[in-house]
Amino acid sequence: MRIDPLDLRRAEEIFIDGEEFDNERKKFINNMDTVDLLAVPGSGKTTALLAKLFCLAKQMPLDKNQGVLVLSHTNHAIEEIEKVLKPLCPQLFSYPNFVGTVQSFANKFVANQACFELYGSYIHKNDDEIFFYEAESFFRRLIYSPRGHQPQSLKSKLLALINAGKNVGFPEAQINVRNFLKNCSFNLVERKITIGNQTKLKYGGVTEPYYIELEQWKLSLLSQGILSYKDTFDVSKRYLNQGSSSELKAILQHRFKYVFIDEMQDLDFDQAQLIEDIFFTDISETIIQRIGDRNQAIYSSTSLHSEEVWKTRNEIDPERFNEDLSLNNSHRLTPIIGSLVDGFVLNRNEGYKVVGCSNRNAIAPHLLVYKDESEADILKEKFINLIKHYGLEKDSKNVERGFHIIAWTTEKEEGSERWHLRKLFPEYSRESRQKKEDFDCLRKYLFLFDHSKQTFESIRKSILNGIIRILRIENINVTENPSKKFRKSTFLQMIKSKGDKYYESFKIRLYGWCHSVVVEKNYETVFIDYSNFIINELSDLIPDFRITNSGAFINKEFDFNITELVEHNEVKEDNDVLVKLGSIHSVKGQTHCATMYVETEYYTSEIDKLNVFVKGTRKRPDFIGKNPLFFQEQNFSDLKKTRSNEALKMMYVGFSRPTDLLCFAVRREKVEEYIEEFTESGWNIVSVDD
Repeated sequence: MRIDPLDLRRAEEIFIDGEEFDNERKKFINNMDTVDLLAVPGSGKTTALLAKLFCLAKQMPLDKNQGVLVLSHTNHAIEEIEKVLKPLCPQLFSYPNFVGTVQSFANKFVANQACFELYGSYIHKNDDEIFFYEAESFFRRLIYSPRGHQPQSLKSKLLALINAGKNVGFPEAQINVRNFLKNCSFNLVERKITIGNQTKLKYGGVTEPYYIELEQWKLSLLSQGILSYKDTFDVSKRYLNQGSSSELKAILQHRFKYVFIDEMQDLDFDQAQLIEDIFFTDISETIIQRIGDRNQAIYSSTSLHSEEVWKTRNEIDPERFNEDLSLNNSHRLTPIIGSLVDGFVLNRNEGYKVVGCSNRNAIAPHLLVYKDESEADILKEKFINLIKHYGLEKDSKNVERGFHIIAWTTEKEEGSERWHLRKLFPEYSRESRQKKEDFDCLRKYLFLFDHSKQTFESIRKSILNGIIRILRIENINVTENPSKKFRKSTFLQMIKSKGDKYYESFKIRLYGWCHSVVVEKNYETVFIDYSNFIINELSDLIPDFRITNSGAFINKEFDFNITELVEHNEVKEDNDVLVKLGSIHSVKGQTHCATMYVETEYYTSEIDKLNVFVKGTRKRPDFIGKNPLFFQEQNFSDLKKTRSNEALKMMYVGFSRPTDLLCFAVRREKVEEYIEEFTESGWNIVSVDD
């Protein structure tokens, strides 16, 4: 397989306005072997991947009718690929090809069949929210035995493990219990339970009722097809480890000639290992290309250690794979911002360097110094004034890229003294940005559906999901099959069975709810009718239905101001500059025109985390790390200081978003003693109260 130069030229016309890809990107596009690509922010790696996929699609069908597998960690990344390529080459999105998240690939090709063969049920719900509900319900049903009483109950054992022996009751331990039970995985061959990373418990030779009870609960969920996101990979791994899995691997290897994994650094170990187990075997002829930047691994605790999750082919086997490809030229960043960002590099492979090569006007980074939340409005106004000072809002391309205020920590519990984005900007809402199917109260099903959809599909699905959630809470199953949980399809089928008149009436009512929410924004009116239908009319459909356990779920309040564009956390000022609020995670992969990074506190502040000092001994002097904020190349990541290394990655991602203006907003108390260093290293200092 070779990339046709004519197809490549056409790709250049489409994706980069007729300019020519530089040598770095051409080398990747033309490479058709198994290789890893390490790319700096703004290097155009996604554009290069799109161009490569475009050229491949032009040669479809491939030999032996093989296909292309394109994977990424997030739905957003896949949606961006689809938005660009589907109109140009729809064949890429049909059999034998597959474009989706690693989660969707695992479910479709491995976990669904594995769940059926191992536990007797196809996947019904693959959702952490539902799993958390089941975990809490299970925990509440357990009987507590105080310490010292025998036999010890599972509830007391779990609390002891979770709270390290502290005498903490369930309400305070609730979140810990949820996560604790979520991370339970089972190896039924070795008779071993692994609970998170905290402990490994064996009970093969000894009867330990509480461990067996835990296993039975987990297996009961799997037999109902209820899986957490992590379960997908636990179940898939067990299935693939069986001798019969070789046939499945052979089928998948034959179907997919090429596997491309974008944003490889965001995968968890289990996700990465699943792809390796299937496609990177001694007899596999599948070509695997993994693309990303290990310095932007911020999506999970394991991705923080991306050098362990993602070891490149060259690092593991340099004789067989003589090089990793790299994209060092950042076409987004100006030289001055590129130089600043380069200092934050955590994992620096040989030759890896962030080189800002944008020819846009080089604006020095600005340090915005403010007192506290009382100056939040002035802080935002200063940011907008800088945008206008440089005339950035006058360019339509700049407006399209947007002006963003971002932070690491966006929300904290009520009354927390920790600094966070919502403390400054109360209009920020994290949950409204998430595209979820299940929530912790009924009201959210009407408010937090996917507003980006242009049809009623999303709100209709969300309304039905709310009803299904109530049935699950009340433990109401399908009448004809008491062991089977309701789904949207079986619920609608039940309504159909009541007769055409009833079914048509319900469809009209459902349409009315959708129209009132999406078109007329009558959220409260719809919620009243919707909840009344559930409370008063579901019993006409299901004789055994009663509101027994779901009252709190139905009545729980949710404060949502729909008059603001909270879906995108947009703040539009009178001066017509639209500013968007978001977390660093939410803007990863984006290109902004201007970005204001607000320092917050995750354990401690970023300023504190970057001031690395290690007290020396008589034989070894004190160590003071180089601070990348002062355009120095950090030299402390090898000390494995977790919080400092986290800060390097978060700031590397946040600082590398803008094409033009980068601002760093910090409280005065945090930087007073460092103002001279900031000034001398090249920052413009702006005091917001001047």
